[in-house]
Amino acid sequence: MSELRKDPTRGQWVLVRPRGEAGPASGDCPFCPGSEGLTPSEIAAYRKEGSAPNSPGWEVRVVPERDPYFQVEADLAREGVGMYDKITTRGASELIIESPDHEDTLATMKEEQVARLLWMYRDRLEDLKRDTQIRDILITRRHKKPGARLTHPYSRVVAIPIVFDEVRQELRESRDYYQFKRRCMYCDIARQEISAEERVVRLTPFFLVAVPYAARSPLETLVIPRQHRCEFEAITPEAAADLAKVLAEYFRTVSRRFQDPPYEMVLHTAPNLRSRVQQGEWATIADDYHWHLEVSLWPEQRDRYGGIFINELSPEDAARQLRSAWS
Repeated sequence: MSELRKDPTRGQWVLVRPRGEAGPASGDCPFCPGSEGLTPSEIAAYRKEGSAPNSPGWEVRVVPERDPYFQVEADLAREGVGMYDKITTRGASELIIESPDHEDTLATMKEEQVARLLWMYRDRLEDLKRDTQIRDILITRRHKKPGARLTHPYSRVVAIPIVFDEVRQELRESRDYYQFKRRCMYCDIARQEISAEERVVRLTPFFLVAVPYAARSPLETLVIPRQHRCEFEAITPEAAADLAKVLAEYFRTVSRRFQDPPYEMVLHTAPNLRSRVQQGEWATIADDYHWHLEVSLWPEQRDRYGGIFINELSPEDAARQLRSAWS
C-alpha cells in the first residue's frame, strides 16, 4: 500500500511504495503506433481525423502509467500516526507520448509537434485541476535517463494531494518577495537579466532564455515568459508557438554543441487554486508567482555538499557558450 509520509525534522514528504511490475515482457515498444494495446486505455489524444481511440493515427497521446505513483481511484485520507502525518496517494500518474516517431527528441521534432506537446501540457493541467482533491501537478521531461527502460519520447505528469516540496519553497519565496516589494520576483529577474545581458542566451517577443545568476549546475537554463502569468494554462496560442520555437532551437543547439547530452526539463506552474485548504491561502499568488521552465543538462551529475550545490562553470561563461552555439 503506497502512502505519503512527512518527515517532521525537514518538513518534507516521502513517498513510500512497493516496487511495481515492470510491465509486459514484449520486445515491442508500447508507445509506437500499432502497439496501443500494450498500454492502458488512452486518457486524451490529438488524432488525425477519423482515427479511433487506442489505435494508430495519433499525434500526441496520453495514457496512465502502468505502475502509477498516484491514482485517481484512491480515496483521499489524511491520518495522524502519533506525532507523524501520512496521506494516501490520491492523484494521477500519466505519460504524454510526445510523437509517433520512436527516434524523435525535442532536438529533432518539428516546431509544430513541440507546439502540440505544449498544448497537451495545457490540456492536462486544465483537466486535472478540475479535481479539487489534487493540490499540485508537476510535468517533467527526461532525456537519456540512466537505466530507463523506454526510450520513446514521453513526458511525465504527476498530480498529488499535497504541494511538492520544491514548489512550496518557491511559492514561499515568491510571496515573501512580493510582500516586501509589491512586485513579482520573476518579473524582476527578467528585467534584471535583460538589463545586465551577460547571462541572457536568447530573447524573443514572449520569452527570456537565461542562465540563472546562481545556477546549480553547469549550463542550467531558465525560460521565463515576459508576460506575467502564474499558471501555464493561461498561455496563448501565439506564446505557445513562440515557446515551441524557442525549445526546438534550444535543444537542437545543445544537442549539436554538447553531443546530445542527458537533460531534465521541468515545468513550474501554480498549484491547483481550487484546492485551497486554509482561508486566505495563496491570496496573492496571481500577482506574486510566475510560471517558468527549468532545464538542467547532465542532471545526474549535480554536485552538492551539505545541501549547497557546487557549480564549476560560471553562469556567465555558460551563457556565452550557449549564445555562441545558438548563433
